[in-house]
Amino acid sequence: MENSLLTQVFLPLALAFVMLGIGLGLKPGNFRHLLKFPWVITAGLAGQLLFMPALAFLLASILSLSPSLAVGVMLLAACPGGTTSNVMSQLLKADMALSVTLTALSTLICIVTTPVILGLSLWAFTGQDVGSIDVSGVTRGILIIALLPVMLGMFIREAQPAIAIRLEPWCRRFSLIFLVLLVITILVTQWTILTRYGAFVIVCATILSFGSCLIGWSCGFISKANVRQARSLCIEVGIQNAALAIVIAISILQKPDYAAFAGIYGLVMYLAPVFILKMAMYSSRRSAKAQ
Repeated sequence: MENSLLTQVFLPLALAFVMLGIGLGLKPGNFRHLLKFPWVITAGLAGQLLFMPALAFLLASILSLSPSLAVGVMLLAACPGGTTSNVMSQLLKADMALSVTLTALSTLICIVTTPVILGLSLWAFTGQDVGSIDVSGVTRGILIIALLPVMLGMFIREAQPAIAIRLEPWCRRFSLIFLVLLVITILVTQWTILTRYGAFVIVCATILSFGSCLIGWSCGFISKANVRQARSLCIEVGIQNAALAIVIAISILQKPDYAAFAGIYGLVMYLAPVFILKMAMYSSRRSAKAQ
């Protein structure tokens, strides 16, 4: 996928519209969780920004992935949650306010963490000198296509709540369509890589997905979160902003092969939270009946 109007203009603008949708769903009341449940927030951010990348690095090292796939795994793991995690939280009866708050905070923090993790990953897996990596370009890109649209959405929500309420569902629908189109594009353009590794990449993505969801679930219990909050942590840590990873790979780094793993992860990442949380609900009901 070469440099073009599509990769340099349309993809970033489309992702910016998706991130605008996150901001439209944010209200000042959402951030009261910071005061009420500081340990839950801290545990969720640690799970997403530290423990998941650590698991991804361990997985890429143990499986001896090719440099491009390994960097792709780390790029995906270094991204924050997205609007789809908020939708999943609603469907699985998790704490929606906590989910949206974690998505917003992780998007803010990833301006620092994503370039750092990406730079270290390129050095570790490709031998590329960290100094030669355009870290500032990645930071700038995330700021423009991710953080600023979220802040604009929050401003619209505060200044014109009626407009925000009407616009938010359209942003969510667009985000799902956009992710599907991105995944299809990656499957087509990176078909050579995918056919070369085939099921191996799918297995790797599935392991990372289930592992990260379990990390999120564990973070919930360590921080003494209630059940709905633990569900949110499971979802937020496991479901990444695959669209952001793909856009960074294609439009900012101009390395489409780094986007292949994010495309696969975007397909399988919904299975783990559904399976784990459904099993947890089933186990809880059985335990209640036994008592």
